[in-house]
Amino acid sequence: MHELIEGEKKQTLIEHFLELRSCLIKSFIGWIVGTIISYLLAKHIINFLLLPLYKLIPSQFTVFFRTFPEVFTAYIKLSIIVGFIISSPYIFYQIWLFIAPGLYPQERKWVKSALFLTCFSFLIGDLLAYYIFLPAILKFLYSFGEKFLIFKPFLKEYISFVLKIFIIFGILFQIPSFLFLLSKLDLVTSTQLKNFRPYAIILSFFIAAILTSGIDPLNQLLLAIPLTLLYEIGIILVKLGEFKE
Repeated sequence: MHELIEGEKKQTLIEHFLELRSCLIKSFIGWIVGTIISYLLAKHIINFLLLPLYKLIPSQFTVFFRTFPEVFTAYIKLSIIVGFIISSPYIFYQIWLFIAPGLYPQERKWVKSALFLTCFSFLIGDLLAYYIFLPAILKFLYSFGEKFLIFKPFLKEYISFVLKIFIIFGILFQIPSFLFLLSKLDLVTSTQLKNFRPYAIILSFFIAAILTSGIDPLNQLLLAIPLTLLYEIGIILVKLGEFKE
């Protein structure tokens, strides 16, 4: 009897590994499909990403490249990252299908909400980064040399810079969903988060200083303010979750 129970446990464990493998394979395939679509549209995506730069210097707008493989490398890098972004809803859906059977109905409800909020927050973070923060950052950095230097933008450096901003903002915008999930796991409360607020503000400026290399006070401020606001949104979400209970 004991051997039978152990056999059942091993079989269950194997089934979990098979389900996990299936989830990872489907997620990877979704990412590959997103990457292929992004590669086919890479030229249009690059032109879209260049718009803030074009608006900044319309009179002398020309983008350069140094080596022959540089543009192709930029296409590949762009396609991989954008492919993940556009396939992220499908990837999160596969994660949900894997973890949902092991959750209680109440846990299932909150985890599902957290996964949806995570995906939504990432996309919102990238949209705000493109339409608000990227133009502001470019304008500020360009102002240092526009009066006595000639700006010569290179495609590789510019695309890497923009993608870095997208990744940073996409991750940082997970703060509300992360706090919301912590509250559902009974690890934090809205009262605790409110009490931690002064330290969260200091931490926001510290993170902003690291991400902006600690050189640029205005860029630090542009990043620290959204971080603080995201923390406040997290508190509101936790409070709403407590109220519904």
